[in-house]
Amino acid sequence: MKNILKLSALTLILAINLFARSIDDIKASGEIVIAVYENFPPYSYIEDGVEKGIDIELGKKVAASLNVKPLWYFTGFDENLAGDLRNTIWRGNLIHKTKADIMFRIPYDYDYLRMTDISTGELENERVTIKGPYQSEKWIIATNKEVIPQIKTLAIFAYQTIGVEIDMLPDLHLSGFARGLLQRNIKHYTNFQDAVNDFKSGKLDAIAGLKSQIEYLIDYKNNKDKYYLSQDIPQMKSQWDLATAVSSSYRDLSYHVDGVLDEAYKDGEIKKIFESFGVEYLPPIAKTQ
Repeated sequence: MKNILKLSALTLILAINLFARSIDDIKASGEIVIAVYENFPPYSYIEDGVEKGIDIELGKKVAASLNVKPLWYFTGFDENLAGDLRNTIWRGNLIHKTKADIMFRIPYDYDYLRMTDISTGELENERVTIKGPYQSEKWIIATNKEVIPQIKTLAIFAYQTIGVEIDMLPDLHLSGFARGLLQRNIKHYTNFQDAVNDFKSGKLDAIAGLKSQIEYLIDYKNNKDKYYLSQDIPQMKSQWDLATAVSSSYRDLSYHVDGVLDEAYKDGEIKKIFESFGVEYLPPIAKTQ
């Protein structure tokens, strides 16, 4: 059923948008194509045939500001973010060629914005404009308090098990810690939800992942007596802002989105959206410094 819904939505998107568009074009069509990551709760996912998530709610606000209907373009993860932006915003999908007008959950980081291609020396992301920081995210570790009441050093995982999603930053950091000291107790998962399920059932002593996602998946709001959440992952840069990406050909749209999200931040609407999913809201670093 989910695949049928996704196929129907993609067919509709194809009929409307093979190219990223200006604000005038979007208004004329009555639709805006918004890219979000698939199967990625609490940010964007489909439940009982209905699109849900934090980024879905924010996308609805952007669509409403233009008086158009949102069309959701659910996309998977490429090898890296540059690939995601290439396939979703400025070049389009290799198979169906569709481009989104806007994409959520893009790192808003100066070093990343200035990153250059090793072979050409050109900016990797010169074809997109990244604006509208709306959230700060971080990598953390969650533990079962009865087994690990707190974390002072990663060396504890030389004796206790921890689950990670394969090839994500926590996996790479933990695997390389102390020349591989922890490797035998690191359990790798291709799907983070499976790691969470094993953690909740007691098969794992800890998990490492995104703060907001962990809070949502373990229902931390109602289980604070059971679980401990670290502030970060020791010796690892673990906090950054998230924003939106728009084709650099349509900067007016990017500025408009930035304004919509900034207003929603100032009046507390974004915080309320996060709280409705049982997640603590971390304001963007760019707005608090």
